[in-house]
Amino acid sequence: MLWKSLIALCVIGVALAEQTPVFIWGANSPSKPSLRTVPQAEFQEQLATLLKDHMVVAFVENGLSNRDFMCTNAEAKSCYAQLQGVSPKTYYTSVENPAEALRTAAQKREHNSIDANGQLVHPIKCEVGSAVVVSFEDHADSRASTLQSHDNAIAAISKQLDCNVAYLYMAAPSTAPTVQRRVRRWTAAETTGYRFFEGNQFQITFTNVMYNTQPLKVSGMSLSNSTTPNTKFSVSLATDTGKPITFDISYSSVDGYYTLSNAAYDGHQFRTPGVNAPTTFSYACGNTTWYTATVQNVVNKMTWSSLQLQAPFSAKVKENFIFGDSWDCVGFVTPGILMGLFVVVILLVIVFLGLCWMMDIKTMDRFDDPKGKTITINASAE
Repeated sequence: MLWKSLIALCVIGVALAEQTPVFIWGANSPSKPSLRTVPQAEFQEQLATLLKDHMVVAFVENGLSNRDFMCTNAEAKSCYAQLQGVSPKTYYTSVENPAEALRTAAQKREHNSIDANGQLVHPIKCEVGSAVVVSFEDHADSRASTLQSHDNAIAAISKQLDCNVAYLYMAAPSTAPTVQRRVRRWTAAETTGYRFFEGNQFQITFTNVMYNTQPLKVSGMSLSNSTTPNTKFSVSLATDTGKPITFDISYSSVDGYYTLSNAAYDGHQFRTPGVNAPTTFSYACGNTTWYTATVQNVVNKMTWSSLQLQAPFSAKVKENFIFGDSWDCVGFVTPGILMGLFVVVILLVIVFLGLCWMMDIKTMDRFDDPKGKTITINASAE
């Protein structure tokens, strides 16, 4: 009976052992037969050898399988276009518990992650003998687009490290937590129009800008800080006419809002009422027009399409940050809404008065009976 229990435990242990593919590059590794599963102890010994003169960076992918390496995108190209070009490289179709083998082989380990922008949350410091496990933030896109974006992120991070590094791409253990984030999709302005940013200080996007009826092409943006850069700076957008569009961004510590003011172009000052938002939000407006004061019955205007901008005024914000939630230029109560409410109120008053008048109608309480006494009504002329 005892030996049956031992056999059952062995079978359960083999079933629970994870056997996943591992892709290694940046260091020479011995090849293995594709139909053979590499035991955990063997792979652990191989990693220990690498760690003697390399730093190991392991990218762990949730649910990675051999089928993922045959993935193609909509253009029938491999999802791993970047990894295909690396060398030297070795591919193991099946490794037993690779994450556990790395954990046991490396005496010094640290964990890191790649955000939705493809950037490391914490910078990696090169150190031979250490292992860095890098995970990805999952999102709701298709598997092909997810793997392709991860491939680009891995290639970008690999170029940042100039030390002796052995890279691993393997499956995350089934017990590892999955980090899921809501991915913000680019707006039309950010994909088909103009997008300019200056570190973590300011960012602006728009699809089109016109001065009166003349379209302006913007070629660049520059910032100049005031004597108090934590509360105010100036923005200059270079145009094809040689005349820049300038405006100031100021921050109020009283209400926590940033405000755009002093907009100017070609010597004309434009009024920009209501261009403000909390620092954690991005100001957004589908179509907005700035006007100058009337001079000799002439009013100049500047029209923006799909305008979005943000000035976080915070050192905690990362460079090339993603826009916060939109603080739309259209208020919660528009003139159309007010007119609709006014009409509804008038109709409700009419209906109410009509019901009151109908309820006030009274019928006769006495009727003439042909068999009874005649009702006589005395009337006299005045």
